[in-house]
Amino acid sequence: MLILSTAGCQLIPYLKKDIDLNNNAAIDNQDSEAESFSKFITTLGQDISPSKDGWNTDNLLASLYFFNTKIKTAERQYQTIKSDEVIAKFRPQSSLGIEVGSGNGANDDLSKDVEGLGVIFPLETANKRLIRYEIALNTSQSAYEDYRLLSWNERLTLINALTKYAFNIKKINAVKNELFSRQSVYLMTKKRFETGIEDNIQLQQSKIALQITENTLKNLQLNQLNIRKQIAQNAGIKIQHLEKNPILADDIINNLMSKMETIKDQNLSLTREQAIQSRIDLRRDLADYAKAEASLKLEVAKQYPDLKFSPAYLYDFGDKIWTLGISTLIPNLEKNKALITKAENFRESESSRIIDLQLTISNEIDTLQSYLNDSSEKYMNAKVLHDEKELLLVSLEKKFNNGILSRFELEQEKIKLYEIDYIYLDSLYNLIQGGYEIEKSLHIPFVSQLHVEKEPNE
Repeated sequence: MLILSTAGCQLIPYLKKDIDLNNNAAIDNQDSEAESFSKFITTLGQDISPSKDGWNTDNLLASLYFFNTKIKTAERQYQTIKSDEVIAKFRPQSSLGIEVGSGNGANDDLSKDVEGLGVIFPLETANKRLIRYEIALNTSQSAYEDYRLLSWNERLTLINALTKYAFNIKKINAVKNELFSRQSVYLMTKKRFETGIEDNIQLQQSKIALQITENTLKNLQLNQLNIRKQIAQNAGIKIQHLEKNPILADDIINNLMSKMETIKDQNLSLTREQAIQSRIDLRRDLADYAKAEASLKLEVAKQYPDLKFSPAYLYDFGDKIWTLGISTLIPNLEKNKALITKAENFRESESSRIIDLQLTISNEIDTLQSYLNDSSEKYMNAKVLHDEKELLLVSLEKKFNNGILSRFELEQEKIKLYEIDYIYLDSLYNLIQGGYEIEKSLHIPFVSQLHVEKEPNE
């Protein structure tokens, strides 16, 4: 009783923690202007411009690493699983028992009462405790790689959204230019129809083309809202906080363009082998395989039964009786065999997953090389075509200014040339999207060198 009372004084009390769904103070505090965020940026030791100057790739990534709740949740889950490493080190618990009994005095015993004290000491064989710790260690490593992978995927989603946002702004501006020309053509066609120069078919065709362009613009603007919401979600801030400052689309595109110019086939060849060996999802699967290997070792070790020593002391009114018992469970050989076979099959399935993932990585990297080469070539061709289109526009403007072309004819010619703008923008998007594809395939920082993750021992 003394031992139990002493242990009871050291028990950890239960503390209830409620969640107030009506209190959004924590979400409101996730703001780039918060002092804690400014301190975090300072600790990074990199030249990151404040968001008040506008959002760019670096300060949005900093916001992601500081505010993103999915990353925080994954980190907490990893820390929870890591606790099993400590738990696995404990030995099986011993037990202490008190026995009190009474006889019927049939043999004229001086006392009918019997008191005794018994202890049970379990003894594990075949290093089972060490194997359990190995399982916990590999499970913890797998959880750590899950945390890293989720963090990396959130980074990729943000980079992809930023690329789409910057490209969408460029396309919106191009569609607005086309819309202006089509409005002019429609109004002029309407006047020409009223004067009898054009028939109703041309007027309706012009009106339909105008409505199609208007609908395209509305869809792009709606898509822009969805992309901003995605950016805010990944950055871990409310969209109201994001919209306090502009997203610097030109800076994002120029930064990506300068990064893409640094790509060389030799660099990709060097990182290719590194990726095949060290990609985050591959490291996670390797940890799962190590866990399966340790689980198989544990099933093999379970063939060796554990022992339980149970010394006891009985006092029977003068008689002092010492006993020593040893017990064990009788192993079921067929059951052990079935469990070992199951563990072996699971290990083989984990091995197959690794081989399949390595094949996927290899194919992704090979495809990446082709993608970068093709997108670069198409962009250069589109740029030449775009430059020629600009020269043609200058010539058309001169003809208009000299009275050779009417306003109606000039706007019609411009409409024909807008298709070249869209080809150019599509090729530009494919080129700068290469930065995202590099990070997705190689799991290395490329679009931005800013990359933050907790070390496993933190």
